[in-house]
Amino acid sequence: MSDLDLRLLRYFVGLAESRSFTEAARALHVAQPTLSQGIERLEKIVGTRLVDRGPRGSTRSVVLTEAGQVLLPAAVDILQRVDRALQSTRSTALSAPLAVGFGSSTPRDVTSHLLGTGDELGITLSLEHVPWGHELDRLRSGVLDLCFLQVPQNFTDPALRVVPLRRVRRVAVFPRLHQLASRAQLALAELDDEPIVDAASDRDYWIVNPRPGRRAPRTVGPPARTVEEMMAFVTAGRGMAITSLSVAQAHGGAELSFVPIVDLDDVALVLVGNAQDRRPAVSALLSAMDGD
Repeated sequence: MSDLDLRLLRYFVGLAESRSFTEAARALHVAQPTLSQGIERLEKIVGTRLVDRGPRGSTRSVVLTEAGQVLLPAAVDILQRVDRALQSTRSTALSAPLAVGFGSSTPRDVTSHLLGTGDELGITLSLEHVPWGHELDRLRSGVLDLCFLQVPQNFTDPALRVVPLRRVRRVAVFPRLHQLASRAQLALAELDDEPIVDAASDRDYWIVNPRPGRRAPRTVGPPARTVEEMMAFVTAGRGMAITSLSVAQAHGGAELSFVPIVDLDDVALVLVGNAQDRRPAVSALLSAMDGD
């Protein structure tokens, strides 16, 4: 016996319920010839006629044969079982916990919104703090299912599904008593002579290397491996730094000053997942966050 296509059973049940090829085709969203061919295919598989079509051009209702009457309840039961199994599988997939990575620069209102979205979708989420520069390694290795990143606005990666969330301004960080600390804003050129704390991750982007005119910034080592290390170096007067406004909001204090840089592009805050990961829960969460 040939493998039975569930679609043929759905055609048969739809026809049995409407008793009309025209009405059944409309309800099933298929062309009437497609429906007719499907019923003929099913009859060939079971080896007998299932419906009495009447004379060609007849307007009377389709009537199930004795064999069709036997098959109908079994077909309905099979389709209901398959639908329940699929729904159960989807529910299980949605309820499996997802690990979401975030960093010291991830705004807390964003993580709160993500958790709330997970609750609305029935998806259990756990949050994992990830050191700066380790986000993508943990995502690609499967330790994380999703991760927040702050990246350049033109960031693309074919291996990732990237959902933009917001743009965040870049700011200069100074010790409180620095001569530029009281400025309302400044231009990048005003930082050319300022020593900048070197960065261990995404180095050229965060220290803005090279500067206009191909000039290299004057860096101070050792490179900061975390936001906390960067803030400690700046507080100690080792140099200034460039970071995002969300870092300022999370790490601001009396000993530091954050000044907007007017001629630098904003940072893009994004939520990312692996492009090959098509689990329903991951797709549902990315789609929900993409719509906000």
